[in-house]
Amino acid sequence: MALKNRQHPNSTFDRLVRAATLYHREAKKCLRGKAYLAAVVVQVAALEAGLQAMCLMYGKDVKKTSVYQKKKFHRQRDRWLELTLDQLIRIARELQWFPAKRITWAGKRADLAGFAHEARKLRNFVHPSRMAMERENTTKFSKGTYDAVFEIFDVASSWLLHRVERSISRSMEREEKRKQRLSRAR
Repeated sequence: MALKNRQHPNSTFDRLVRAATLYHREAKKCLRGKAYLAAVVVQVAALEAGLQAMCLMYGKDVKKTSVYQKKKFHRQRDRWLELTLDQLIRIARELQWFPAKRITWAGKRADLAGFAHEARKLRNFVHPSRMAMERENTTKFSKGTYDAVFEIFDVASSWLLHRVERSISRSMEREEKRKQRLSRAR
């Protein structure tokens, strides 16, 4: 089962989950303070931490992806921590952690990974160079912008959780079948 990767209470997985929770709380504080750019940046960081945790849980699957295969890593352990948000989203798409169905939302047609990339682009405004390349008054950060990013985060997180729950359910079913075979063999 994928959850075997958790070593102890202070494992990388647990730290990522705590980081995602912290980022989500901080985004809400930024929203209350009308710091919409900060709220967007921190909310997308929560999504990134969730995707990193998924990579940790499903490391064997992640290692088979084209994104992982092409990446040049510097670390020997916890390599998924080196993956960019762009790469994490592409891995999620490749492993079908997000649904492939395309939808139209806010005048754009994309799948969930496509909308996650849109959130990533907004998050990248944390970089001064990205801000400098922007034409005056093209991108505005508002409560509406944050709400759209939060919706993407919420749907993506729900799909990631669904993937974990499905994995646990399948693992429990396999274990139950194994027990039944053993009891019949006696």
